[in-house]
Amino acid sequence: MILNIYQAYYKQEQVPHLDPAFITYDNTINAQPHLREYPMWQKLLEKHKDTDSYWGLMSWLWFEKTRVPAQVFKNWMLENPGFDVYHIDPFPDLPHQYANIWTQGDVWCPGMIDFCNRLFPKLGIETRVEDYIYAPFDFATCNYFVGNSKFWTSYMDFLAKCLKLCAEDYALNEYIYVKGKEYNGHFVPNFPFVTERLFSLHNILNPNVTVKKYPL
Repeated sequence: MILNIYQAYYKQEQVPHLDPAFITYDNTINAQPHLREYPMWQKLLEKHKDTDSYWGLMSWLWFEKTRVPAQVFKNWMLENPGFDVYHIDPFPDLPHQYANIWTQGDVWCPGMIDFCNRLFPKLGIETRVEDYIYAPFDFATCNYFVGNSKFWTSYMDFLAKCLKLCAEDYALNEYIYVKGKEYNGHFVPNFPFVTERLFSLHNILNPNVTVKKYPL
């Protein structure tokens, strides 16, 4: 298994927090900060699309959130070959508190339930989000995942589809780009809080993509 796991930083003072077992990714220019990882994923997909590499892009806050050294995570992947995507969720208590990560998200980003109940039917999901039960395996609250070309091609197509549906619907578009919350001292639109939850939804809707979750 060929692993290319990147760790992005946005400011020079974040560099000391990076794990040397990851590949440093300089995003100090950060022309579209409200889109978070999405533009970087697009560049990395283009770079790795014709390779056998498993790749992913981690936050500079990786260890602070997971408490798992990068090499330990990489070794776990190598010891469990054969899956299309591997991920870790640093908040293992959430499945015991919420039906799914959308209802959990509504607590922090009010309006997310209404957003889902407007978006889900456009995706062919007939279940209202309040009644959508996620298994603990499906919970993923951070973009901490590493996948092969099969996963990334499917996932990025799914993201593009969801963003197109949002662009065509005023209420959906306003929720992800205009509405938001104060986060780490500055206003952040709901875009990253929605897209990070689309990872698990993609996996549920695409059972042909095999998933392995790190056991915290």
